[in-house]
Amino acid sequence: MNVYGHPPEIVGVFEPEFEEYMHYMYLPIRMPEGNGVWDVRVPRRLGFASEMIARAIAIEEERNNRWDYIYLTARRGWATPGNPLNRPGWHSDAFGKSDINYVWTDRFPTVFAEGPFEQISDDHVRSTEQFEEQVRSNDDIRLVTYGDRVLMRLDSSVIHTAPEIPAPGDNRSFIKVSFSNERWNLGGNSHNYLFEYEWQMFDRAPIRNDPARANADAV
Repeated sequence: MNVYGHPPEIVGVFEPEFEEYMHYMYLPIRMPEGNGVWDVRVPRRLGFASEMIARAIAIEEERNNRWDYIYLTARRGWATPGNPLNRPGWHSDAFGKSDINYVWTDRFPTVFAEGPFEQISDDHVRSTEQFEEQVRSNDDIRLVTYGDRVLMRLDSSVIHTAPEIPAPGDNRSFIKVSFSNERWNLGGNSHNYLFEYEWQMFDRAPIRNDPARANADAV
């Protein structure tokens, strides 16, 4: 059975500057190519994230982790109570998988639940219910934040949620660098025109409504 409730790994403080509102979701910035060369290709308007991307790649290479794909999520918008611009509710990124995610926010930091979660189901829907229940009822689980502009490394054991946004709200920026060996090909994911590729994209709804695959990013 998987263990949950570990803290994220702290990578460091980064100071990228967003110049515009944006919403890029799982933009592939590295993928296998026929010539055997796996270049990292970041669109110029997302170049402000390059330092964080390079650091995340360096860490994975230092650990001899081999990944076929790297994805970039970048969002900036006006966050308000009830709309933190990120996924609400206690959850695990890459639930049940080996994927790695690096996350960063400039304000209203991600909240982590650290401590002993018990008997968590392998079913995605049931597990999110259990995370919610145990955060409320288990005094040994602590709620922790790590401040603004801190890049953190998360595996599937790290349980977290988007924060409550105080009224009236404010601008909030979010960056995630994701490492996986799967092609994330659900409708709505961003397309990187620096690569020549035509993936068949699949409707998100059947995936999200299937408890066995509800946290999947690929078909």
